[in-house]
Amino acid sequence: MTKIHLGVIFDRMHRSTPQRSASVELRFSCSGKQKYFSTGIRLFSNQWSVKKGCVIKHNDADELNSRLASYKKRANDLIDKMVQAGEFDVAKLYNLMSGVDDGRISFIDYCKKRRNGRKVSEHTKKRYDVFIRFLESWGKIVSFSDCNVANVRAMDEYLTKQGKVQCTIYNYHKYLKLFINDAIVDGLLDKNPYKYLPFRIGRGEKQYVDCITEEQFNAIKALNLLTPHIQQARDLFVFQCYTGLAYSDLMSFDYSNCEEIGGKWFYHAKRTKTDTDFVFQLLSPAVDLLKKYDFKLPKISNQKYNDYLKVIGQMVGIDRLHTHMGRATAATLFLSKGMPINIVAKVLGHTNIKQTQRYARTLNKDVQSAFDNLEGKI
Repeated sequence: MTKIHLGVIFDRMHRSTPQRSASVELRFSCSGKQKYFSTGIRLFSNQWSVKKGCVIKHNDADELNSRLASYKKRANDLIDKMVQAGEFDVAKLYNLMSGVDDGRISFIDYCKKRRNGRKVSEHTKKRYDVFIRFLESWGKIVSFSDCNVANVRAMDEYLTKQGKVQCTIYNYHKYLKLFINDAIVDGLLDKNPYKYLPFRIGRGEKQYVDCITEEQFNAIKALNLLTPHIQQARDLFVFQCYTGLAYSDLMSFDYSNCEEIGGKWFYHAKRTKTDTDFVFQLLSPAVDLLKKYDFKLPKISNQKYNDYLKVIGQMVGIDRLHTHMGRATAATLFLSKGMPINIVAKVLGHTNIKQTQRYARTLNKDVQSAFDNLEGKI
């Protein structure tokens, strides 16, 4: 009797190790034909039980096994329907599992198509990519029919359970809502589930930003570093503290964009992230750093840069020093030295002064902390 068989396969290519991950897949087989469907779950070799066919020794083992069970149930339900209809096509089963129905692309593929078609910055497209990869790995919103209130609520609950900060959760909802609205315009969906949500999704903006004190900044500048790449990372960070440049703008810094006005040098460019204009004056210490590198700053990957900054942070007693602290430190130093907040906003390339006010709130927090330390001492 013809039958579609369902199996769960880990590491089909036998390449996993305790340090190298591999995929967990569903295998559909019938009459000698096979199709493999990725669950989006990747594990190391010691995180899969061949005997039990489940995830083990993983921080999210329960969640991953629940997701796997959901995939298996969905596949078995589809197999039952196909058998009742006298269909035994593993390719069709694969398409149905992928969200492809009646010749239409899946919702995830539609998101990828719209991602490429949208006229937005490359930075925004990278944010879309992160969200789409999440949809692929989560596995509950794959087809257009999955875009319903229950799954939107489930996504919110899942992200909260995973410990995502509220602003990240808000952005994921924003991207999902955006792609759903596009699908409605294109006639692929009839209604937007967000109109029927029984709760409000808060933005959850961060109130304070991480920065270092002026004393810590001076300690970093004073370090005697012998390793060239650590020294370059320190110099780049110090340059950030004098200019307020974000990492992406630091890496694209081009001295030819500088203009001399009244004996001072001003740098004008557009932010890589938002395409917003910004301008600042090059302070003397920043010019000295440029001269050190013949006006061409060193290039370094974001990951390596942050790795080196952690080492530098440990030298001066700062836990987890990272690149954004340079930009944040510049903002708080500018404000603390009396620069008007609207000018700081222009220097940082902020589109909304509320973004800049976070740095002002950080200063207020420092003042509060200082007075707390005085409590009972005077």
